[in-house]
Amino acid sequence: MDAVKFIVGMTCTVSLLIASCASSPEVQERNLQKQASIAEILSQPLDPAEYGETKRCLSDVEYRSFRALDDRHILFEGSRDRLWINTLRGPCPDLRRGDVLIIRQFSSRRMCDMDTFEVAEWFEWPWYRRWPWHWGMDFGVGMRCTLGKFQPVSEAQVEEIEAVINSR
Repeated sequence: MDAVKFIVGMTCTVSLLIASCASSPEVQERNLQKQASIAEILSQPLDPAEYGETKRCLSDVEYRSFRALDDRHILFEGSRDRLWINTLRGPCPDLRRGDVLIIRQFSSRRMCDMDTFEVAEWFEWPWYRRWPWHWGMDFGVGMRCTLGKFQPVSEAQVEEIEAVINSR
């Protein structure tokens, strides 16, 4: 009898968890509107002489840091105040949880459109996963996500995008 109660309890718990993860049509519509607004901001023309062209690849010497703006956009910050936004090929829910991108790249020393990556925490990265702290080969990486093209943006565009993302 205890096993039946346990199974029923677990089934109810799992059902509630699944139901709580589903988003309402209003939330989905709001997310679609935000993505459309971001696409509109990114479609604003910039002077190619000042900002450069959209790139398929970004060399590891062209950028200093990156940060996730949301689950579809990564801002790469380079030297001479250069900024690029990479719009991912699909949502990447793990993007905001980590601070290391583990790129599965086809070319060395650069990341390109269609390269895949996983997100990890800095202290989950393999060089911190040594005995006696952690055992096994699980490096704490998330789901695999796919990069898009690297589009140059202005600081004003980044601010507009962040305002859209932070709006309710």
